[in-house]
Amino acid sequence: MSTFESSYVGYVNYNFQNTTLELARCQWANYNDQHYLKSCKWSPDGTCLLTIARGAGTHVVELPSDLYNGDTMLTSRPVNPLSPAVSVPENGLIYDYCWYPGMNSSNPATCCWVASGHEGPIHLWDAFTGDLRCTYRGYNSVDELEAALSVTFSADGQNIFCGYKKNVKIFSTSRPGREYLEYTTQHPASCLVSSIAQPGVVAIGTWKNTIELTSQSDGTFRHLCKLTGHKGGITTMAFSLDGTRLYSGARKDNEIICWDLRVRVLRRFHHFY
Repeated sequence: MSTFESSYVGYVNYNFQNTTLELARCQWANYNDQHYLKSCKWSPDGTCLLTIARGAGTHVVELPSDLYNGDTMLTSRPVNPLSPAVSVPENGLIYDYCWYPGMNSSNPATCCWVASGHEGPIHLWDAFTGDLRCTYRGYNSVDELEAALSVTFSADGQNIFCGYKKNVKIFSTSRPGREYLEYTTQHPASCLVSSIAQPGVVAIGTWKNTIELTSQSDGTFRHLCKLTGHKGGITTMAFSLDGTRLYSGARKDNEIICWDLRVRVLRRFHHFY
């Protein structure tokens, strides 16, 4: 088998006038048939990609600067292979990961991501060096270390929301360790996403095909509404930029559902006299 045939590959494409152009390619040797590219996420500043390869850890791939500063014509540039700038070898299964929302490559302190994995704590990794900055540890009812199924930052990056089998734990980003607040859930929290347009609004997807919209403020969670309609457990969610819509996907479900949140009653906690 050739090197290309036994590798897992990532592509950066551009769609223009119904034509898809390949702009860059990321490729790694695959010495184990179980390795495959699981997912990738754009950095908030758009300069790099964070990729997860099953059995081969996490990789930060920097895009050529001409792709985002307009120095060259996209239709005429060569397609060059890209190498990871930072690699974090993790042998265990990575459940979820998320960029720090204020990440900006010109400010190294903001360049980091969190990740949760099998039978381990939540790790905060440095995107410049690949070093482990700190860990956040959640425990179950018998004081055993529990792995988070899902992770996401709050819109302002001040908190980390972590989904577990019976609750969502909220860690303060600046305070690693085992101090956290809990919000009890009826089902395991398989997916979490925060709204940038509506700070404090968090969507909690579950293995039981439901989505719960909550509002987090001053360390407390308020239930807003429950969304049902998927056929399987929720695997991915994203808010629209204006916060009025929520997109969701689920296991064994060939539909991506767009929820119009404007038809839901989201209570305002104000008193009128």
